[in-house]
Amino acid sequence: MASKEATIYILDVGPTLKAKREGSSISRHEETKQVLLALLANKVHMNRKTVYVSVVLVGSKNTNNDLATLDENGADYQFVDVLQPLGIATLDLMKGVQDDVELGETMGDCMDGLIVSLDMMTKFCKKLKYQKKIYIITDASAALNTEGLEHITPTLKEDGIELNVIGTDFDGDGESKPKSTTQAENEEFFKNLCEETSGNIFSLEEATEQLSEFHTKKVKPTAVYRGTLDLGDPESHPDASLSIPVHMYPATMVLKLPTAKKYSKLSESVSADDLPDGHTGNVNLSRAYKLKVTADMADGDTDSEDVEVPADSLEKAYMYGKTIVPIRAVDLEAYKLRTAKSLTILGFFKAHFFRREWLLSNIYSVFSAPGDSRALVELSGLLFGLEEKASMALCRYVRVEDAEPKLGVLWHHIGIDHKCLYFGQVAFSEDIRRYVFASLSDIQTASGKKVEKHKLLATPESIEACKEFISALNLKPSEEEEYLKPEETFNPAVQRHKQLVEFRALNPDKNKPLPPLNPILEAQLRPIPELEINAQPAADNLIRLWDIKKVEQPLKGKRGYQATLEEDKDKDGISAQQSGAGVPGSAATGGSLFEGLTGNKRHKSESVFGTATSGSVNGRGPGGSAFGAGAAGDLAASGMIPFEMSAVREVGTSDPVKDFQAMVRIAVIQSQQGVRLAGAGFVTVALAVDQMKAMVFKLISTSFGDQLYEKAIDCLKSLREFLSSADPSLLTAESEAERKEIAKERVDTWNSFIKEVKQTSLNTSTSPLRTDFWDLIVKHKRELGLLTIDEVPSGASGVSEEEADQFLLEASEETTAAPGDEGDAPDEDDLLALMD
Repeated sequence: MASKEATIYILDVGPTLKAKREGSSISRHEETKQVLLALLANKVHMNRKTVYVSVVLVGSKNTNNDLATLDENGADYQFVDVLQPLGIATLDLMKGVQDDVELGETMGDCMDGLIVSLDMMTKFCKKLKYQKKIYIITDASAALNTEGLEHITPTLKEDGIELNVIGTDFDGDGESKPKSTTQAENEEFFKNLCEETSGNIFSLEEATEQLSEFHTKKVKPTAVYRGTLDLGDPESHPDASLSIPVHMYPATMVLKLPTAKKYSKLSESVSADDLPDGHTGNVNLSRAYKLKVTADMADGDTDSEDVEVPADSLEKAYMYGKTIVPIRAVDLEAYKLRTAKSLTILGFFKAHFFRREWLLSNIYSVFSAPGDSRALVELSGLLFGLEEKASMALCRYVRVEDAEPKLGVLWHHIGIDHKCLYFGQVAFSEDIRRYVFASLSDIQTASGKKVEKHKLLATPESIEACKEFISALNLKPSEEEEYLKPEETFNPAVQRHKQLVEFRALNPDKNKPLPPLNPILEAQLRPIPELEINAQPAADNLIRLWDIKKVEQPLKGKRGYQATLEEDKDKDGISAQQSGAGVPGSAATGGSLFEGLTGNKRHKSESVFGTATSGSVNGRGPGGSAFGAGAAGDLAASGMIPFEMSAVREVGTSDPVKDFQAMVRIAVIQSQQGVRLAGAGFVTVALAVDQMKAMVFKLISTSFGDQLYEKAIDCLKSLREFLSSADPSLLTAESEAERKEIAKERVDTWNSFIKEVKQTSLNTSTSPLRTDFWDLIVKHKRELGLLTIDEVPSGASGVSEEEADQFLLEASEETTAAPGDEGDAPDEDDLLALMD
């Protein structure tokens, strides 16, 4: 790539460009100006001091060029205006083209503009090495004076000037456009001239399409390392080591967005006469360091100003734990790790052992030093050796003296046009983030038993479906061009920033809306529509096999009590407790399982976990019953509830069995005393049972291993004992028929509930699995099985002994998700109680 560029743009501004092309909403003049502005914008964005541009107007009202003559012998090179001689491309030039270039009144000769441009190019570039280009943008309506063509063509060839002609009405892509005879002749003339000089000719559509494509800034190759690639120790053992002179260049480098400069708006609001000479609006940044004065340092005077500290009095300090440790500058210099500039091979390893995630930062290309034939041979030998052994080299890299040493790998690249080594920095131990995730192929229960069948385990059918999905989204279909090549995929942030800065520079009016995102840029980061259509069947198959469902986004922000209540309501506005939703086994019917359930409202004294929490110990009351047979009647007779029981309004995590027993007793007493079903202090039997049921599910799902299993078993025993009890004192009903109906509903409740516990325990879609909990229930089958006819009051519809035994033996194959709210945790008071 040439280090210097010189480009001249010849713009035709004759009166014929005032007309519009067919199908266009703007004139040819505006279209050609847009093309010229796009060409200039690329040069401005390059921001290089060695890139020079010039704009020449043909057919202008003014005549301004070095070759123009007007005397009695005639007028030459008239109406050719050099808007800017060869110089740096600036925003002012673009604004001049956009705002000041107007149509002329006389037809201009583009050949005059070409000769003026050749003269300017020759004088400016002389015999120096430049990349030279001339662009002619015209409608080709004016007659051309081809006199002297025999001198123009050799000049273009000998000086290596590339000629590009853009015509508003030129034919393109096999399409023939209507044009005048003069336009057709001029188009043919420019075609022949470009062919002879190896130039190019474009229609306006072709030029616009190419200019709308994204471009990257050309960067001159600059070596980041010039030194030797060492194998062995050349200093200690020069005869048994290898030292190859090499240069290292960046192969990939992250392009960051340009940083914004600080600019003073004051310079725009103040007249130029009041500002110093040479003002630019730029701001100089200064920094002051001040010692913070506290109240005790200032003898109580908090209004004292902070003391400024000179920059040379500052020292660096580092944190050591919670302590600030100052380090003197001399100590920093002494502690500095001393290293020598080098690129040293430490050893070799097989390439298949290398892990891609070890690579850090950019990739560099390592070439032999230019002009060193011996280094070329030595590096080639190393390249082919690495290829033959399928190996990579581990090396130590220090860019400059006393720089931090880096660890890197070298691997070979042997291409058609060049061969080199690639260098990539790899991680030290401190750079690696080690995370442990659940296995995708090994799922175990809480007790450590390996599961062979699980919904998260891949099956041959699901693996094959994934392969089909990947193949359907192949970016390089057979014998077709690859999509999204890195060389052709542009950073949307960089290109959008470039677009907006250019627009605002040319349109400072803030009221003018910003242009939309380029659709090409937006489309390149989306799947090709054809790929989406082809991959949809495979995607649907994956959704079916993996049972993929959309996860609702959780609510953001702090959740209050009212938000919790609203979340627990169903679509009809009925709370979860009322409808039975959220508590496995509860009936969402018009009637109730227990006396007092109908119309029951959720109380504020309920747990933050919904209708239940977690935790338990076993407890039994006097008389052998967990609920203390006859105790409720005695309490009702006295009209009082003991103090230790009166505060219980929910089944807590510390002692759920005791809380459940207390809630049942309170419910019976309040019912017998005729307390209304309202207020935070009212407790029902249904509420206690529902909370106890949800507590069991909570203990099962949140247990770490089998830690909470014993507590869950105690809860099940207590609940079963209550639901199977025929104690009249625990039945809040007046007539014998009502009591039998309540007893029947309680037995049905337990039998339904224990079936759900079985289903939850044997569910293979939950993680971790809880099949070992069901094994524990089977061990206590006499205390936790289905309620049989012999265990329940007469007419309570228990099951037979055979049915109860069969229920405990057979495994459930119908599995569903575990009920209960798995995301809850014990409250603070319950956790503190557990520690007592």
